[in-house]
Amino acid sequence: MKYIKHILIFLTTGIFFILFINYLLMPTYINQKSMIAIPDLEGLSILEAESITKSEGIQVVVADTIFTNDLNPDIILEQFPAAGREVKAGRAIKIKITQLSQKILVPNVLGKTLRSSEIELDQIGITVDSVYYAYSPNYPKGIVSWQSPAALDSIRKGFGVRLEVSTGLAPNDFVTVPDLEGIFYSEAIKRISEIGLKEGSIQFVSQDEFLPNTVLSQNPKEGTKVSQSSSINFIISK
Repeated sequence: MKYIKHILIFLTTGIFFILFINYLLMPTYINQKSMIAIPDLEGLSILEAESITKSEGIQVVVADTIFTNDLNPDIILEQFPAAGREVKAGRAIKIKITQLSQKILVPNVLGKTLRSSEIELDQIGITVDSVYYAYSPNYPKGIVSWQSPAALDSIRKGFGVRLEVSTGLAPNDFVTVPDLEGIFYSEAIKRISEIGLKEGSIQFVSQDEFLPNTVLSQNPKEGTKVSQSSSINFIISK
């Protein structure tokens, strides 16, 4: 009986020791062996980062993208968890990377006011970098007469354009008198003002064939070359 008792104590102790190893020591040992330190990925490309993390059993997941034209695309700006932290193998690292801004087509703003051009460009993510003012024989004062990049050129979102706004004709420039006959007097005044001409004398005559305030005759005639600020004389129906 004495030997049997010793044998039972030995077996019980052995079983307890095996259970202690299996359920307490081994999991702790395994967990310690499976813990790895997070590498520093910031500043690397995605391909470079994946070549490092693949051997460590770590996944790389793109969590956010920053659009910029100052850095190459696919560069890692931030990571989580941070470098140096210990995690279990198989843990994913979330990263924030760079991408180039998307390209957009520059609209045509020639012939528009500066304000309307700025609004139109801003709505699609293009800024106005600079504005120049110059005489223009083709565009009235206050109208955009030149743009760079040109209309329908592609630029990256966030880039700017340069605009030139007309200050009207140069003092010594000549303009061509437009055809004003048959239109309302108010419209005629608007047209000559846009090209730097002004209203001259006005004569009202009775005329049944035309509505009141219609231009019946003009002087100088259509096609005449005159200097800027010249006057146009009118005969108007009443």
